[in-house]
Amino acid sequence: MHISPPPPPPLLLPLEDSTLINHHHQNNSTHNSTLNSTLNSTHNLTHELLIASLAIQRASLLTKRVLQTLTSNNNPSPSPTTYPSTPVTGHPFFPSTTTCLNPSYDPSSRRLSIAKPDASPVTIADFASQALLISTIHHHFPSDTFIGEEDSSSLRHNPDLCSQVFDLVSTTYLSDPAAEALLGPRPGSIPEMLGLIDLGCGRGTRGKRCWSMDPIDGTSAFLKGEQYAVSLALLDGEGRELMGLLGCPNLGIGVVVGGGRIEESEVDREGWGVMLSAVRGEGCALVRSMGKAGLNKVVKRINRRKGKQREIRTEELHFVDSRVSCATDSGMVEQLARRAGAGRTGERTEIYSSHMRYAAMVLGGREFVQVRFPKRPKGEAAPWCVWDHAGSQLIYTESGAGKVTDLEGRPIDFGTGRKLTNNWGLITADESVHGKMLELAGEVLKEAGR
Repeated sequence: MHISPPPPPPLLLPLEDSTLINHHHQNNSTHNSTLNSTLNSTHNLTHELLIASLAIQRASLLTKRVLQTLTSNNNPSPSPTTYPSTPVTGHPFFPSTTTCLNPSYDPSSRRLSIAKPDASPVTIADFASQALLISTIHHHFPSDTFIGEEDSSSLRHNPDLCSQVFDLVSTTYLSDPAAEALLGPRPGSIPEMLGLIDLGCGRGTRGKRCWSMDPIDGTSAFLKGEQYAVSLALLDGEGRELMGLLGCPNLGIGVVVGGGRIEESEVDREGWGVMLSAVRGEGCALVRSMGKAGLNKVVKRINRRKGKQREIRTEELHFVDSRVSCATDSGMVEQLARRAGAGRTGERTEIYSSHMRYAAMVLGGREFVQVRFPKRPKGEAAPWCVWDHAGSQLIYTESGAGKVTDLEGRPIDFGTGRKLTNNWGLITADESVHGKMLELAGEVLKEAGR
């Protein structure tokens, strides 16, 4: 499979402007001055940030489309723009099959998910989201590599599921034609779509830029209509995060503007959610509402480093956790919280999605912390996946919310391939209290004989 390199990128308006594209109705000298200023402020990653932001928005739109079919059949929200159907004849994988791209596609009457070998679910939205994300990024940055959670093996053995995914990929558009055109061509056939999905099977080798993605983080929560995320991160050749983007389709903008807490079951059923993003070295996290067209204006810049910062006391800590996670030991988190003298259990935040836990800490404040103890001892525990953490950690640190290390105080190394083999466990906490959290975690581990 080969996708032709894109033409030189068009002149782009600042990311805060939802118009996005130069329509030749403005003064060129003024526009060029704005463009150069934006390029300098984002360390020449302006084009990457714009394309990735639009890609996240469209993928989030796709997931919301499936979710609304599941949860709002009786009173659906406005559906995304769809385009006329186009017949696609047989192909090498399913030579007797003919697929029609149906603009009124309704997945409610068809099977939406299957089980992975580890028994976790994967849905048609997971596959379709990854296909759209990679299609756009590969078109604009053909030399970059990818690490994605999904692969196409299940689809190649399930023609019906594969056709559903292709229908979704082919009929989900941004309603702004200019923004949609900027994303580039989408896969025109099922074989091309499968090939794009499998570009995410890369090893993430050092020495080359790599995009890490989780097309739906928290699929179990997604299927229940709870909080989930679409994540995308750009890593440099040393495995360092350059850029992080997080689409939170069920998160209401009121939580962001009002300074509220993210709750698992308090979801935005009418809107299209919120996007968080950050670029390395910028010193802030950007928050904007998502829609069906171009990018909306930034509604909030989070920079908790501003002004004089007081030290956080351990008894003030607000723990973000997931008791239903099969990978970590929440009992040990409870022990640590008691040692810290922090609040009542009922005051903590419980969120299943890994990336949404980072979002809860970014939006919640400096007293929000997360400690993750692997259930199995070091050396026996399976390493965690890069795509469950990359990008969101950058958003967290750039926002000034705190510092991220493993349980041994080492920074997280995203340059080890698909798994975080150089790290064990996780602590995210304000810098003023991170050292104390590391000390308390060591005490809990020692008491447990680990």
